[in-house]
Amino acid sequence: MAYIANLSAALLATLLLIPELFGDFTAYQIGLFLIYAIAGQGIGYLWGRTGILPFGQAAFFGISAYACAHILLNVQSLPIQIACLILVIAAAALIAFLLASIVFKGRTDSGPFFSLITLALAMISEQIAGTATQITGGFNGLGGFSPIANLDQFGSLYYLIVAAVLFSTILLLTLDRLPAGLVARAIADNEKRLQLFGFHTHMLKGAVFALSAGLAALAGILFANHQGIVTPTSTGFLLSANLVIWTAVGGRYHILGPIIGAVGIGYLSSELRDSFVYWEVILALIFILVVIKAPGGIADFIHSITRRVVSPKNELVHSATNVPSPRADSTAQSLEYSASRVQMGPVRILNGVELATPKRGIVCIIGPNGAGKTSLLNVITGALPLVEGKLHFGGNAIHNRAPYKAFKSGIARKLQVPSVFSSMTVTENLCIAMLAGRATFKDFFDTNAVEWRSQKLKALLDTPDLPLLASLNMPVSDLPQGHRQFLEFAMTTASESRLLLLDEPCAGLSPAETKLMTDIVRKYQNENGGLILLIEHDMSIVKSLADHVVVMHQGAVLAEGTYDAIRENDDVKAVYAGGTK
Repeated sequence: MAYIANLSAALLATLLLIPELFGDFTAYQIGLFLIYAIAGQGIGYLWGRTGILPFGQAAFFGISAYACAHILLNVQSLPIQIACLILVIAAAALIAFLLASIVFKGRTDSGPFFSLITLALAMISEQIAGTATQITGGFNGLGGFSPIANLDQFGSLYYLIVAAVLFSTILLLTLDRLPAGLVARAIADNEKRLQLFGFHTHMLKGAVFALSAGLAALAGILFANHQGIVTPTSTGFLLSANLVIWTAVGGRYHILGPIIGAVGIGYLSSELRDSFVYWEVILALIFILVVIKAPGGIADFIHSITRRVVSPKNELVHSATNVPSPRADSTAQSLEYSASRVQMGPVRILNGVELATPKRGIVCIIGPNGAGKTSLLNVITGALPLVEGKLHFGGNAIHNRAPYKAFKSGIARKLQVPSVFSSMTVTENLCIAMLAGRATFKDFFDTNAVEWRSQKLKALLDTPDLPLLASLNMPVSDLPQGHRQFLEFAMTTASESRLLLLDEPCAGLSPAETKLMTDIVRKYQNENGGLILLIEHDMSIVKSLADHVVVMHQGAVLAEGTYDAIRENDDVKAVYAGGTK
């Protein structure tokens, strides 16, 4: 937390020097762009962490400004004014949460459709603000009110704005270092993996959007006090676009980026507008230069330079004590497919699968490419819906459910292509895996939860020749394929689930790595005592691991039994032949 304290102190000192060095009028001008910076910080956090780009934050900004104006006009008591303004911020956050959680439910993308929805909100808000004259004053605006507590707009109000900037900065910097911030960053990185870990990603997106809207509402309240009048332009697309541009130029990945963008670019444009006819060309060139040379913005560019000058310390995560046990039921159960059929358009993917697995052991699923092996697992995790038939796990129907519900039933999955959080370090990947299925709501705001590491995970990481301990602080994007396979296996087994789905865990591994993977898979099953469904093409791996073998062909079960029985099956010989490494 020393980093947060030092950065905040430097920011505070810089902002407090402005009126002393440049006078009250300059402080008044910069105060306006600091207000915009607060809204920009919300946009930056939402955009940089979750990948969601809102084009309509001015709606929350402007509506909150109008609400503040009405409160200052009609409420005389300062404590009641403050309480009402807090309710305005809470209402903005709640509306944003409901909107995002509903829109994103059932989706794993953050595409332009949501940006367009928020853009529509800003356009509608501006239209209403311009026509509802009795409420908003129309195009003339709503004025005639004094700032809260009668603060001087050219004096003491500036220090309230500085306090608000400091509050938003410390809030976001702290959140970034909590488990909640870690999970928020993972959304843009690999949302599908988060869902396989049981996270309600649509709710997480809603929560981050609520935070962004709350900061926009806070900025709108300060804007009303600062300007003494609220007009329809404060709710419209132009302001929304400016906020996005300032955030992009300043840097959406760093908390100080929007401050740099709003104050630096915003203030520069206001100064050039009246004195230089080609000021827009200058700003356009700055924007183009930043996009080409520093896609992460000015703040990210500065941060990359400082990292080269000052080498970052190794900050290994030490194991915390009292790690909670997984909350999912660990009782071993069988998996049963009953006349299960999956069809996409005219193509039949699964064709009446009938299969009942044992409660324990390793079941290897083999078959030619396109036989339906991966689809068999996709039905379990909700990636493919059944059009006919049923799927039960431990007597409970689990077909046609949202992916996050599979994890809560005690089902964990490793994909064929390693599905990890590539922009994060190995340690951060393991932290998210440990939070899955263990963390309660309050744990996401407890720094100790970042250090959770179960005894079984520690034992796995200590396995001789396992390559992860030497790479804990390395970005996963820098790891070779084999290391990513082991990392995803470690992440998947961290939940200690009763059903483990492994899709070609040895794909891309060397012979030595393949032997190591087969050894740790068998060891995990022996210690955990649950059921593993493993897809594999290499028959030597199947022979060494399988307690039971299922052969898929044309979307149906062709045969099942022991390895020796399958090897001698004439039907299997006719359609399938396996190789070895």
